[in-house]
Amino acid sequence: MCTIGTVFTTEKGAMSFKQCDLEKATIFNQPVIQNGKGDIKYLPFTRVGSEGCWSGINNYGVSFVAADAYLETTGASEFSVKPVSQDIFAAYTKIISDYKSAKEAADYMCSFYPTFKQPDILLISDATSAYFIETNNGVVECIKRTENFFASTNHFRMLYGGVLYPSNHSSYLRLARAEAILEKTMDPMMVLEDQYFGETVFSICRVNKNTPPQEEPYYTQATSIFYTDGKVVNCAYQINGSPRTNPYTFIFDVFGVHKKTDHLSRKEVQKHFKAKH
Repeated sequence: MCTIGTVFTTEKGAMSFKQCDLEKATIFNQPVIQNGKGDIKYLPFTRVGSEGCWSGINNYGVSFVAADAYLETTGASEFSVKPVSQDIFAAYTKIISDYKSAKEAADYMCSFYPTFKQPDILLISDATSAYFIETNNGVVECIKRTENFFASTNHFRMLYGGVLYPSNHSSYLRLARAEAILEKTMDPMMVLEDQYFGETVFSICRVNKNTPPQEEPYYTQATSIFYTDGKVVNCAYQINGSPRTNPYTFIFDVFGVHKKTDHLSRKEVQKHFKAKH
């Protein structure tokens, strides 16, 4: 389960972000630049046991972040967790390995999803636009965003069949909290470290110490944040832990000078994102 989103900055760029929450402890790999189609280079974020990347960005500033979906089953009191299958990860990789604009990548995914049949929640961004996609059983909805911010957790808002509030509080609480923070600050990093509901599964930065019966014990294990203005690509991330306790790594000009700085606090990373190098 995850919190994902995008923010269009006042510097005429965009930031996309993902909080990666899993139920079982998982080893996340350090990202390494790969060669894509033609002159495309991309930075995929991967983990052990997965066939592909869970987020990533390329040298054209095209990034993706995705979230699993909770679905209703026999009624509002029962639900099932529907993590995407391994089949989706090859498609995720193509978003950043093959396409030079968010629109091209979104068009590809909208043509792919009718053959996929399973539920998925996906956000594809570049410097000027973002495409939010929901799909289930071959039905696809896609909206374009070009200003302010957009966030999502693990329930459908455009498609029917998504889990309702009585069945799964955390998805709704995390979304409301993310939107409130972004409305006030437009700062993804403040979203990702937020524990308004304490060290519980209800917070955006999730901890599985307090897990009511209706909630699954997912907890935060990795974080990625991407920025592009169409010319430069910057990235901040932490893996194998929580952004409240783990230091960040920041990469300035990922596909250029690739200046990497480790062991940074949130405030230090915020300064790096705002700095003019």
